[in-house]
Amino acid sequence: MASLARLDIILAMGAFSLLYNHLRVFKNILVHPTQEMNDPDGAFFRGGPQWPHFKTQIFVRHCCGAIARPIDAAPLPALPEWPYYDPQLFLQQPWARPPERLEKGIAALAHAHAPLSERPIETADEGIWCGPIIMHFGHMIHVHGMRIAASSRVDQATPLVFSLMPLRTVDPPSYFWQIIDHLGIDRGRVMVVRKPTRFRRLSVLPQAEREFGGGPSSRHLRLMDEIAEPSAPSKRDLDCVYVSRAQLPDGRFAGEGYLDEVLTAAGVTVFYPETVDVHAQLHLYRRARRLIFSEGSAMHALQLLGHLDSDVAILARRPGYRLAAANLRPRARSLRYLQAAGGLIPAMSPSGRVIRRAGMSVLDGRACIAGFRSVGVELASLWDPQAYAERRDADIAAWMTHRRAAGPHPDAEAFIHRHLRALNLPA
Repeated sequence: MASLARLDIILAMGAFSLLYNHLRVFKNILVHPTQEMNDPDGAFFRGGPQWPHFKTQIFVRHCCGAIARPIDAAPLPALPEWPYYDPQLFLQQPWARPPERLEKGIAALAHAHAPLSERPIETADEGIWCGPIIMHFGHMIHVHGMRIAASSRVDQATPLVFSLMPLRTVDPPSYFWQIIDHLGIDRGRVMVVRKPTRFRRLSVLPQAEREFGGGPSSRHLRLMDEIAEPSAPSKRDLDCVYVSRAQLPDGRFAGEGYLDEVLTAAGVTVFYPETVDVHAQLHLYRRARRLIFSEGSAMHALQLLGHLDSDVAILARRPGYRLAAANLRPRARSLRYLQAAGGLIPAMSPSGRVIRRAGMSVLDGRACIAGFRSVGVELASLWDPQAYAERRDADIAAWMTHRRAAGPHPDAEAFIHRHLRALNLPA
């Protein structure tokens, strides 16, 4: 099409912006639906474009680290029948949940989810690869969403290509469309691949940011400033905002609801981001002069913005952890990590894998008070150790009930009790 033809001319002339300088264009590329996403954090990915010489490719793939290291895998060969790749692997994915017998499971799922088209491979003229759509807010932005903004500015018309699991009845989550709206992208440009699709021309930009390093360039931050500016709040009228995880079933601090009450009494605005849409989250964050996040997905929303004239602090749930430091430090006026977790009680998956992100963190009361004091919030006169301990223990008991209901591993109960004893907490 004309847009990519003009791009070829610009590239040939050598007069191009940094965006065009890094854009790569491939011909005759097969794009697969999402085939595998086994990592509970959504980091590992298989599917998407079948790049030529896949193992030698770096920046067109999904990478992490300050020095780009690929974390994805080459797509499995396309098959003509749904789910278009090895059915055994499909049935191992958490979204499949088939009957016990492989043949019956595939037949039942194929009947429910196979696309209406009978063609084994669809065709498309051109597109710009942006990444998979995943059902995890933070990782949709942080791990797999860092191509979308710049790709949408290559031109105004070329489809932006995403992959999704091959399930006809599963739609992108609402926050995905809210991210698209925030970036000023026409929803009609979004092309979701649920079955193998061959593109005559497929373009791709490197990730603007990467997990575990690879923070944003000054050019990317200026782009995000331009995107966010039209919806900027009229004034920054909130002194201090704490972004809480207290209403989530796991992956939070035990007794975090008590911390919320103490912070409210200290004059802090306590915010629950899951109760509003992405636009409202970003609007509130830009009103705050001080932002304190309970470590988790909500903090990645800041990567949809450019520079923040705010001091940002992270209450670390995992001792010693500094989540997204390289991504947030260039944005904030200052960035600090409050190491107030006295310990972590990890969760265990039904397969026996230890999952730290879904565990319950336990606050060290003194370290918590000192950490908040370091960012200008005084809690000492408001904190009741006995009241906190009661709320902490009740939260841990409720969390254990929640984990049992999810179908635990036989050793999960003993595993959790060992951690409770190590922290001198009641079993």
